[in-house]
Amino acid sequence: MKIGIISDIHEDVENLKSTIALLSRKNCDEIFCLGDIVGFCLPFNKYISKRDANECIDIVKSNCSLSVIGNHDLYAIRKIPQHKFDFNYVENWYSLDYESRQKLSRRKIWLYEDNELPIRLTQQNKSFLSELNEFEIIEVQGDRILFSHFVFPDLTGSSTHFPKNAKDLKEHFRFMTENKCVYSFTGHGHVEGLISSDEMKMKYYKFEKLPLKKERRWIVGPCVARTTRKNGVMILNTDSLEIESIPITN
Repeated sequence: MKIGIISDIHEDVENLKSTIALLSRKNCDEIFCLGDIVGFCLPFNKYISKRDANECIDIVKSNCSLSVIGNHDLYAIRKIPQHKFDFNYVENWYSLDYESRQKLSRRKIWLYEDNELPIRLTQQNKSFLSELNEFEIIEVQGDRILFSHFVFPDLTGSSTHFPKNAKDLKEHFRFMTENKCVYSFTGHGHVEGLISSDEMKMKYYKFEKLPLKKERRWIVGPCVARTTRKNGVMILNTDSLEIESIPITN
C-alpha cells in the first residue's frame, strides 16, 4: 500500500494540484493530509495573488481519505486546541484584543495577526475544519500509525516550541507507546526533506528514500506550499516499509 502524505498547504492551490497529480503518477492508493490547509503568512509565502483557501479545502475533501487539523486551521475558525502543551488559554481567548493576548502568551504560542492575512471561508468549509481531529491512528498490516500536524502534547503545532533533539520528544514517544503506535508522521516543520527520530537520536535527511525499521519512530516531512524553503511530499510504502520525500517542482 502506498500512502501519499501532504502537509502545510497554506492556500497554495497551484502546488496542491501539482502534488495531487504527482501522487497519482506515483500510484498512491490513498492520500493523507496533516493539516495547515489554510493560513497565509507574510513574508514566507510566495503566491499571494493566487492563494485560495476554499479551493484548497475542496481539493483536500475530494482527494484525502484522512485529514487532521493544524494550528493555522484552528486560527482560521478561532478554535482553541484540545492539546495545549504548557499554555492555559483563557475562556474568552479570541475575544481579547491582540495586545492582551500578546502579553498573556509570553511568546509561548503563535498569535498570527502580526503576519497572517485574513481568510474568507464558506460556512461549509469552516464546518469541515471544525470537525477535524487533532490526531488519527490507522492500522496497516498489524502496525498502528499515528498521524498529526505535530507532536504530543502540542499535536496541532500551536506552540512556538520545536524539539531540538530526541530528548525533547519524550512525551511524544510516551503518547505513541500508550496508543501502541510504531510510527508517527507529522508536518509543521517545513523540512527540506525529512526529519527522522527514534528515542535516542534525531537526524535530518534531504529529499530521499529511507527504510523503516520496526521501532518507534517520529518522521516529519516537507510542506506543499511555496515558501522560503524547498517544498515536497512524502510517500509511505507499507509493503516495502520505506518512506520517501520527493520535491515538488512546477
